[in-house]
Amino acid sequence: MMLIRFLIPLLVVVFVPGLSRTIHAAEKPLLFEKEIQPVLAAKCGKCHSEKVRKGGLDLSTIAGVHRGGESGESALAEDVDDSMLWILVDGGDMPPEGQPQLTEAERKLIHNWIATGAKSEKPHQPEEKQITQHDVLPIVLLRCTACHGARLQRGGLDLRTPASMLKGGNQGPAFIAGNPDKSLMIKRVESHACPPQEQLLKFFVKRPPPSEVETLREWIAAKAPIIDPEPEVVGLQPDPLVTEEDRQHWAFQAPQAKPDIKSIDQLILKQLQAHELDFSPEASRDTLIRRVYLDLTGIPPTLEEWKQWRHSDDPNWYASMVDHLLASPRYGERWGRYWLDLAGYADSEGGVSSDPLRAVAWKYRDYVIDAFNIDKPYDRFLLEQIAGDELADYENVPVITEEIVDNLVATGFLRMGIDQTGSRTMNFVPERLGVVYDAINVMGSSVMGLTLECARCHSHKYDPLPHRDYYRFKAIFQGALDEYDWLSFKNRSLELGTPEQQSRVKQTNPLFRNRLSKLDKSYKKAIAAQQVAMLRQFYPDQPAQEQQETLQALKIADNTRTQRQRILVEKLRIAETMPESEFSQPVQEALQHVASIEKQKNEVQQQMEPPLTIRALWDRGEPSPTYILLRGEHDQPGRQVGPGVPSVLTDGRTPFTVKPPFPNGTAKTGRRLALAQWLTAEDHPLTARVMVNRIWYHHFGTGLVKTLENFGVKGERPSHPELLDWLAVRFVEQDWSIKAMHRLMLNSRTYKQSSHITPAIQQHDPQNRLLSHMPLRRMNAEALRDSILAVSGKLDPTTGGPPDTVTVDRNGLVSANATSKGGWRRSVYLQYRRTQIPTMLDTFDYPEMGPNCVSRNVSTVSPQSLMLLNNERVHSLSHAFASRVRHLLPDDQKQDQGAQIDLVYQLALSRLPSKQERQLGQTTLQELETHWKETPEAALDTYCHTILNSAAFLYID
Repeated sequence: MMLIRFLIPLLVVVFVPGLSRTIHAAEKPLLFEKEIQPVLAAKCGKCHSEKVRKGGLDLSTIAGVHRGGESGESALAEDVDDSMLWILVDGGDMPPEGQPQLTEAERKLIHNWIATGAKSEKPHQPEEKQITQHDVLPIVLLRCTACHGARLQRGGLDLRTPASMLKGGNQGPAFIAGNPDKSLMIKRVESHACPPQEQLLKFFVKRPPPSEVETLREWIAAKAPIIDPEPEVVGLQPDPLVTEEDRQHWAFQAPQAKPDIKSIDQLILKQLQAHELDFSPEASRDTLIRRVYLDLTGIPPTLEEWKQWRHSDDPNWYASMVDHLLASPRYGERWGRYWLDLAGYADSEGGVSSDPLRAVAWKYRDYVIDAFNIDKPYDRFLLEQIAGDELADYENVPVITEEIVDNLVATGFLRMGIDQTGSRTMNFVPERLGVVYDAINVMGSSVMGLTLECARCHSHKYDPLPHRDYYRFKAIFQGALDEYDWLSFKNRSLELGTPEQQSRVKQTNPLFRNRLSKLDKSYKKAIAAQQVAMLRQFYPDQPAQEQQETLQALKIADNTRTQRQRILVEKLRIAETMPESEFSQPVQEALQHVASIEKQKNEVQQQMEPPLTIRALWDRGEPSPTYILLRGEHDQPGRQVGPGVPSVLTDGRTPFTVKPPFPNGTAKTGRRLALAQWLTAEDHPLTARVMVNRIWYHHFGTGLVKTLENFGVKGERPSHPELLDWLAVRFVEQDWSIKAMHRLMLNSRTYKQSSHITPAIQQHDPQNRLLSHMPLRRMNAEALRDSILAVSGKLDPTTGGPPDTVTVDRNGLVSANATSKGGWRRSVYLQYRRTQIPTMLDTFDYPEMGPNCVSRNVSTVSPQSLMLLNNERVHSLSHAFASRVRHLLPDDQKQDQGAQIDLVYQLALSRLPSKQERQLGQTTLQELETHWKETPEAALDTYCHTILNSAAFLYID
């Protein structure tokens, strides 16, 4: 029996796998220094060591593991499945893809170490965090400075700094160091006297939670310690969050052009020949004329222009045509629209159901169009848009010049995102930060080609963009976009103009303003009368009192209405969606009255001088401190940072130098000016590359880098890297001239190729990444609408000024209103209210700006065909097209079907029809005239309509 009792445990140890190791582990626990640290050093030390701390995480010591990363949470927890270290290892995020991976045995070792208590040779002693002013200031900025800050100091009290707190206000110091119970600020907060209950919504603040009050108490009890007053900025030592290896990514290196490169074609041909290909034949003259016109101006050539270039015997006719179009004002309307997409241009604020209009956003639109037309150097273009308010001290200059006005209008670039902060309920710090984040997003995607947004909540998963760098970048904009010292869209504007502008406004507008004021009052009454008429028709038993209640409910924000008010408003909305055919005579008359007043208002507005109001962005000189927001949460501040640019785009040791531009004048930080100057430095790795890639994209349908907004690690690599760098260098050498880039690209053999695809091309270049032929591209929404207007003779060439209004019918169809000349202006001049995008443009992929659009989708869906086939406006324009054909033909050819078809093709497609096309057209016209004997002219109307629906018209060959 004694022997059996001895053998059983021995056999269990021998034959039960792992038990002997478990018993051994129980006798000798896993220790970090001996078993775990070597594994982490070998597999994770490249990114997480004392010198390199990606995500703020140092795994070289047990203290570093407990300290955790940038989120402030320990990498270890009591439960292994809650431990961030194990979550990262188990999820495959550590080590990252492309690095040596942990073996299964190493993973089990780490799991067992955490599961058995994460032991180390020296028991870990939690670091005792010293409370400082940086724990308190974010709380005070968030909760208190609306009443005790830069613009308002109730009771004479400023709470923005510890010094101003101690200085106090009318009732003495805000706190007594070491005695929180007797400190005035604690008494006021704990008694709910501050923030005052009745003014929480007025100042858009919320009461501090108990945890924040306790932090205030702790700091005062600790005698209000103040340490490290300077924010973290770039130092002279290597950056532990970004390595030299990170900086080796191709897009983070300054572009270099090899001296032996002479042309675009040289590099394209090199790649083609490497794949046993050659250039496609040159496209026909007609094809090139239409291609270049649509590319540069967005509208086809006039009949006279087509004939001029088609029959020119000048050997340099093509280059002359390119120069002619680049000098046309139509060029800026086409290419300015591309930039407006990048800026996220809209004529309304968005964010709330009322979608308030931006009365003078069009000034920025006109600035952009003019900048492209005059070929403003791209570096200057950026400088004005990013920091136009810091180029001249407009508050102290003796005379306001047009240049100063333009510079301020240009800053609208950073004001185009959704801004709901002027509403009655959506102006708290999170909504304000949303506006700031949109501006940063626009900068990153449109100018820098980086997805900065990913670093807002944590370090970028793929690119070397630390969480810290996002908030350094945010600090650059703090002087103008300060969430703690905010200007909503209602009061973020300047009244500024040249003496001539001021004089014209003073002489012209007062009389018209009085008329407009009266019309506005009449309009409100007419709308109310229309709504009451609808309620009376569809709810005849509804008391008059309820009808008035409905009108009052409409004045209340939809998210703050009572249940009864919501029901009343819903009744009206149902009535408004009823078919027009069911409206009674009183309702019809009320609708006509509203339309009449709207027309009168538009006529008056068109006669007024543009107001002096500028929807600008300007630095106010006193930015609040910027703190890293852990996980992007507005109430989870981390350490303070100063202004800076992404470290990976620098050497990591050169400070971001900022100098106030007017030391003896208006207070400005100069931060955005420093950013603009850094971006436009000749050796900047991204700015020139990103822009020439966009120009290439709009000419060839695909960028050399396909991901236009992402030049980072996960972005597509360039198809022709040498060409991209050569173009970027040439761009800078040619004084950042965009028109010079057009000439370089359009005059290349690469651009002049036909779109014909051969079997060899299908085999070796199916995606056309080698540029073996020109792709067929469908016109974008604006070019399509503008081309239909041009061909039909209904395009009003008037430029600039307030946007043309739109009308929304009962079915939700949004249509542009005609101008006083009876036509319609180019699409760039339409009103783009976020909730009322013109239906035709929306159908053909006009983008939703969120916050901007770096490249448009190109969809092929049935509503597009149905729109062109059935839309009443398209039908009327087809009729105008046919009438124009009849008018242009000589009297002896007006009934000649062959002549009609030839002219239709020349006007719409900038070419003559083929023999087969002419024969098919004549047969079609004959059949239609036979069927429609009473209205034979309808045959040509229908034929013109068919051509406008054809792929030959919709696509750029």
